[in-house]
Amino acid sequence: MRRPPPNGFTLLELLLAISLMALIVSTIMGGVGIGRRAWETSHASEALDEVETATRGVASLLARSFPQPTEARTIGTPQATFQGTQNGCRFIALSDGGAQWGGLLIVEIGREETDLVVWTSVYRPLEAAGLGREAMRKTVLLKGVAFFELAFFGPSRETKGLGWSPTWSEATNPPQLVSIRIGAYRLGRVIETAATVALPQ
Repeated sequence: MRRPPPNGFTLLELLLAISLMALIVSTIMGGVGIGRRAWETSHASEALDEVETATRGVASLLARSFPQPTEARTIGTPQATFQGTQNGCRFIALSDGGAQWGGLLIVEIGREETDLVVWTSVYRPLEAAGLGREAMRKTVLLKGVAFFELAFFGPSRETKGLGWSPTWSEATNPPQLVSIRIGAYRLGRVIETAATVALPQ
């Protein structure tokens, strides 16, 4: 006479079920971890691209700087072709057309609260020296800026020869190089990019 099978699970069956459940849970958690890392990498890449795009925009504007036009020298209104501080600069640039005006522009790059902003206006020699930001067109390049720093390289009174300076106010010549550092608050930290631009002489 055969005994009926016992009710419930044997110890071996219970251990096998627990092992299978642990394997399934670890596989699911691994997939979630991979997805989370991919999401974080994607967002970090987008944030870095945003700051790099702003840096390239500033570099592009600086690369189009223009030596002081001859009419500005002949009308007897001395003005600096390029004025720069550690936190911004103002200069004459050649417009690339497109959405901008054609010809020469007055360009100012700086911060307004936590935004990196570019102000532009048509260059008119008699008005250039006294033109304020309120009379210029404003374009926000980057929001949430932690810092915007410039440095200028070239022969100046401050460096007494060639060298880097945090300001530039030489009336006769623009700097040869401009170093740009931009940092922005993204994903709970500061993402920073840098570039160095050679200016036309």
